Amino acid sequence: MYLHSWSSQIRSDRIAGVIGARGSRGGILRAYSCFAPFYGAWSALFEQRAITRGLTLASVRNGERVLVVAVGTAAVFVKLREQARGQASVIGVDIAPGMIRAARRRVPNAVLVRADAQAVPFIDCTFDLVWSSYFLDLIPTGELPLLLLELRRVLRPSGRMVLVNLSKKGEDKTWWERIYQRTPSSFVPYLFGGCRPIQAAPLVCDAGFIQVERALVSQGLDSEVIIARKPL
Repeated sequence: MYLHSWSSQIRSDRIAGVIGARGSRGGILRAYSCFAPFYGAWSALFEQRAITRGLTLASVRNGERVLVVAVGTAAVFVKLREQARGQASVIGVDIAPGMIRAARRRVPNAVLVRADAQAVPFIDCTFDLVWSSYFLDLIPTGELPLLLLELRRVLRPSGRMVLVNLSKKGEDKTWWERIYQRTPSSFVPYLFGGCRPIQAAPLVCDAGFIQVERALVSQGLDSEVIIARKPL
């Protein structure tokens, strides 16, 4: 694990080694609704170390407002709320109906909204922290800049964003990417969750965030943990 700071001068059109996303939007929604009952087991096997690192960086404090984008089964939602001993306002959004249902079962009193992350139903400068884990890596590369601008929009000045994504160490294709590209698109959402490794830090810089730092965490698969701030 290491932490690397990124220059805000890096351009998104110079991102190397990131393959295109595959699988239809509808297929991905159906897949994640199906995954909801057992998604926690997958997370424990391949995602827990990166999630734990992200939670440490998030460091939610009393009185803060937190948005969890792609809340999933609400496992991270619960941990973020626990960080502030229940004294933070945490809201989750997800577009997959099955995930929203699973989240409501886990946290019956949670504020959960079914919404598209590219148009979250909140006014500008609402949140102190925006969290998203294992979501950007299933978004088509061309849509990522607008998604990051939307997350920046709802952050308060000096607010922070924490992203956890499937990633990789360098530019060479991983075994995951090679199989991902050879798999029929209709199967990609179910076999890969639609996810492929990305390196999002340059895009985060291009979206106007500052103090962008990236940590690489390995647990069977490589993940990146990114923390960044919205300027004052």
